[in-house]
Amino acid sequence: MQRIYRLIDACFEPHQQLDDCYGSLEEALHDAVSWLQQVGTEPHQQLIGVEVCAANGDWRTCRLPMPLLCALPS
Repeated sequence: MQRIYRLIDACFEPHQQLDDCYGSLEEALHDAVSWLQQVGTEPHQQLIGVEVCAANGDWRTCRLPMPLLCALPS
């Protein structure tokens, strides 16, 4: 079974601007970094976390909301 990831905001809610499903953790973080590079660097916007969908359909946090400090290598 392929894992599905989603980005969350500082309140542990699905991220309003980045509300999508991703096939990998790297893809989700890459999208988040790209978005941050476009919108600027306000501190509250930098707090982005990731959840993964468990086998029972529940979402589990796998990366707490924290600042994304650098771009991922391409």
